[in-house]
Amino acid sequence: MVKILRFILKIPFYIIKGIVKIVLMILQMIFGFLFGWIPDMNDRMSGEEFEQYVQEILKRNGYKHVKLTKRSGDYGIDILAEYKDIHYAFQCKFYHKPVGVAAVQQAYSGCQYYECDQAVVVTNHRFTAQAIALAQTNDVVLWDGDYLERLKRKANARSLFRRKKDLTALPIHPYEPVIEVLLEHGYASIELLEEYLNYSEEKAFYILDDLEFHDLISEVDEYGHRELYFTSYEEVIHQLKD
Repeated sequence: MVKILRFILKIPFYIIKGIVKIVLMILQMIFGFLFGWIPDMNDRMSGEEFEQYVQEILKRNGYKHVKLTKRSGDYGIDILAEYKDIHYAFQCKFYHKPVGVAAVQQAYSGCQYYECDQAVVVTNHRFTAQAIALAQTNDVVLWDGDYLERLKRKANARSLFRRKKDLTALPIHPYEPVIEVLLEHGYASIELLEEYLNYSEEKAFYILDDLEFHDLISEVDEYGHRELYFTSYEEVIHQLKD
């Protein structure tokens, strides 16, 4: 009897809690529509809602021609997009556990089917060690929940009252995670990109060679290290544009 009374007394609390959640959700939608604000991920969103969420983040970070594929027969690819003449094929995985090798395999084959240049697997969670190893071997880029959150924050940092195109905003460059790692450690090397970004040796060499070509890093020394000629992400983007 006591338990029943306690439950009855808690009913108003549960009702108020539910109403507050609904109101906050509506406010997030309103602010998102008016100001271009991307809300935090909802743990209860569906796979389809997560795809739309990633689609919006890509749009706000400078990707063009961002479109969702059809729901059935998508060959493992959920979003197609373009950035600086590079065509990307994204597979989105909204999981409550680490994403495994199957997602990497599907993204790789789907990227070939759509004749894209780069396959990317995006998740709200993280990846298994096996998935990371396979992605490195097949040159598939992995975006975990932490990286997706950083992209969302960067989009929101310049989204308020800017639904129209902001010519002063810097889009996210594919080298963005590379620049973050190099700035954090104060030098560049193939081993850094292999360890922190799970890049293959060939991919790491290509990126560093490109940065050297644009006078952003020095030639490799006897220890395999390169000196940085920049101090911020903005410097790199402006230099790469020239």
